[in-house]
Amino acid sequence: MLAAIPVGLLLGFAGPFGSYPAFPIATRYAFWMGLTVAGVAAAVAAGAALPVTRFRAGAIRIGAVALLSAAPMTFVVAWAMSFVQPGRVFTPWQLPALFAAVAAVQLLIVYATTPRSPTAEEPEAPAPASPGQANPPPPAGFPSALLGRLPPEIGRDIIALETEDHYLRVHATGGSALILMRMADAVALLDPRLGAQVHRRWWVAQAAVAGTRTEGQRLSLRLIDDRLVPVGRTFAAAARARFGDARGGGPGDQAGAFSGRGAE
Repeated sequence: MLAAIPVGLLLGFAGPFGSYPAFPIATRYAFWMGLTVAGVAAAVAAGAALPVTRFRAGAIRIGAVALLSAAPMTFVVAWAMSFVQPGRVFTPWQLPALFAAVAAVQLLIVYATTPRSPTAEEPEAPAPASPGQANPPPPAGFPSALLGRLPPEIGRDIIALETEDHYLRVHATGGSALILMRMADAVALLDPRLGAQVHRRWWVAQAAVAGTRTEGQRLSLRLIDDRLVPVGRTFAAAARARFGDARGGGPGDQAGAFSGRGAE
């Protein structure tokens, strides 16, 4: 509300709507200070009536609030002018022009009284990282070069990749599908945080590993769909370090530890 005082003083000095030089100085300033206070009240009511989700951007919202609040203020100004100048009457044909002039004044009032805060047009700057603390990396996601080849019905939550001849079978939560791609090319596309290759024929997603199983010297990863994926001998050490804390499952499962030598 305090921000409206300079606006009222400015309007009192400029004397729009023919108030200068028609009104004495004291009357003119009192007239415009009163209308400014009424304009602020109308703007607050208009702002509360507008849905925030639809009018979110700063400039668009200021304009919308000014136009909406100008409708009742047009009649307030017409009454105030007739009160200060007895006998002055605005005909219905004069109201549109008066509305345009009032809307311009309301735009000034709304702009002056709107708090300056980050909006969709002015994104908030990210907070600087504290000394010695690096910014966290963005969350990993499966690349569109891979997802774009999958049929929609199997979903986008990939569990594992399996080599089949010259094709790659993609196992997802909604089923599986064959795509023409080499395992090496697929692994090169994937963010390492998403999972790891555990066999020359298998890549598994980090979130899909439910536990491990040992049968003699053969190690396997048990996935969330109860699929058993063999762990190759050359991948065993890395798999042990990465999936050693995977949660356990049914009989014969071993969680959190790898031993022995895996499959080729």
